[in-house]
Amino acid sequence: MLDYKLYYWDLPFRGVFIEMFLAEVGASYSLHDASEIYPERSLQIDNPGMAPPYLYDWKSKTYFAQLPAILMHLAREYDYLPKRAETHTLALKTLLDCNDVLLEITNYHGMVMWNKNSWDEFRNGRLSDWMEIFEKTGLAHGLKGGGNYLLSTTISVADIATAALFGTMVYAFPVLEEDLQENAPHIAQLVKHVEARKPIRALLEKRREKWERGYCGGQIESSLRKVLGQ
Repeated sequence: MLDYKLYYWDLPFRGVFIEMFLAEVGASYSLHDASEIYPERSLQIDNPGMAPPYLYDWKSKTYFAQLPAILMHLAREYDYLPKRAETHTLALKTLLDCNDVLLEITNYHGMVMWNKNSWDEFRNGRLSDWMEIFEKTGLAHGLKGGGNYLLSTTISVADIATAALFGTMVYAFPVLEEDLQENAPHIAQLVKHVEARKPIRALLEKRREKWERGYCGGQIESSLRKVLGQ
């Protein structure tokens, strides 16, 4: 019997965070198009959420929504949270930061499409600041390359989320890899370290073969590609 059902669209954006975690822990799951729930059934499931992703846990027969909440649920289930109170809290903060970056890079779910001026201001301002926030968090907790991770010497959900955030971003938009190297060189190394883990590498190779350089889809992605000259 499968462990989970994951409901999302056939693109990386938020779904890849969950898939990378499930791959890391060896959990089994089936993929379902978000339209099976969203929008008609969104209020009919237990613990309803406004939008995908949704995760159904076969063991508890429960639906979960909201990316950070889903990842926290999985991290507790598979013991992928730091042990110390401070770093446990910072792991949650990292998940919330990832969610905020996704919100901002899509210009608040595409409320307004990017133009060159607004994108350049964001790229050189808040996006650079976000990268530095992750970098300084890691450096404060021993991230110096090699076998170290964001919050300790042991991998946690924070590392998988960070790699899903920036790894997906720079794979979809290679020009942004220069930004990550400049503003967060240790995070850039962490991304490669996490993506090289055998189960995660196998997942990404398979999914990226299908997704190609896709990111969030639709007009929002078209807007991003236009301002990035892709």
